[in-house]
Amino acid sequence: MGQAARVLEYLGQSQATLNAGGRGVPSLEKAGTFAQWTMFGVLLLIVTVSSPTGFLLAAGIVGLMFLLRKRRRDRQAWEDATWAVSPVSGVQGIAVPDVQMEAQVNHAAPTRVASEARAPISPVSRPVSSSRGLYRVSLGRSEWPNVEVVGEHAYSQAIKAAVRGSGAPIAARSDSEVEGVQVELVAEPDNPYDTNAISVRWRSQVLGYLSGEDAIRYAQPLKRIIASGLTAVTTARIWSYDGGDRLQARVTVALPEPELIAPLNEAPTGVTTLVPWGLAIQVLKEEDHFDILFNYVPPEGVCLLIVSLHKAIRTLKNGAERPFVEVRLEGERVGELSNVTSAHLLPLLEHTETIGETALAYAKITGSALAAQLVVHAARATEISNDWLSSGPHPAPKLLPWATDYEVPPAYAT
Repeated sequence: MGQAARVLEYLGQSQATLNAGGRGVPSLEKAGTFAQWTMFGVLLLIVTVSSPTGFLLAAGIVGLMFLLRKRRRDRQAWEDATWAVSPVSGVQGIAVPDVQMEAQVNHAAPTRVASEARAPISPVSRPVSSSRGLYRVSLGRSEWPNVEVVGEHAYSQAIKAAVRGSGAPIAARSDSEVEGVQVELVAEPDNPYDTNAISVRWRSQVLGYLSGEDAIRYAQPLKRIIASGLTAVTTARIWSYDGGDRLQARVTVALPEPELIAPLNEAPTGVTTLVPWGLAIQVLKEEDHFDILFNYVPPEGVCLLIVSLHKAIRTLKNGAERPFVEVRLEGERVGELSNVTSAHLLPLLEHTETIGETALAYAKITGSALAAQLVVHAARATEISNDWLSSGPHPAPKLLPWATDYEVPPAYAT
């Protein structure tokens, strides 16, 4: 019930449905249980005294009921152990990070090497430069914290500070929970335990690390961001329970798939403004431009691109002119938007063109050597705030060209 209430609160939905019919009210639930068992007992009494066959049937029903109740109790115990208690208890004996990586030459894919048990990594005391610009890996998407952080048991003081700093009190023998906490993702190439380690930090204090598997998956886009002089940030959810002698904690961070964090290509030159992330808009007629899109389909089959949006005019057979949105990639036309979706973006494009800016948007390309599909993620004109319009332009982050590996500055310190 508590987890369901938090989910509904996050989604902005009413929690009244959770209490429909008296659910969650102890007195009503107790009365309902008593009435249910009373009616069940009367039914068994009638069936039992009716015939010997009825007696065997009643015994079978009773046995089945007890079996089902036992399964429910076991399931509830598993859920309590999994969700109510911090998962840290299951990794107390694991060093953080839990794997080492051997450095490879020629930017080859890293090979995992089993690591021996080690003491937990000490908290990082070297602060991240505040002069670096922020790069939000979610790109404006509403992301639920979905990636587990490991090793929280070694950073209880930092976690307590993050919870308090987010406005949630910490008291002995009670749990606390905060959401939407901004955290930094910092690559640590000089980490003595794992050269691919990525720490999760709140105000330069380590809260934990991405697991060895996740560190490998997210290394390329995060190192690209850091090597470009930016700080990768996202949001986190922190749950903690102060047991008095030991703090149990669970930290999860919001991360999209690695290929959807940073665009494969670079933003066009000139005065540009990046339209905020919005719902998916299918690009039409991209099949006519597969010769261009083919060059941007990665081996994984999906990636993020930056495209430009332009107002274009189509002359109909009756001589009427109909405006629509044309989508270009590196200055080349790769498709267009439908009349309906174009109408949602044209007011914004007319505004940007009037003030001498080119509108950019993120696009997701999916495909293979046979075909490709392009989907633009751009907010509609009705979703753009006046503050955003008046504070422009909003240039796209300047990232280094795509590469298999990047050099990032040392970040680990005891």
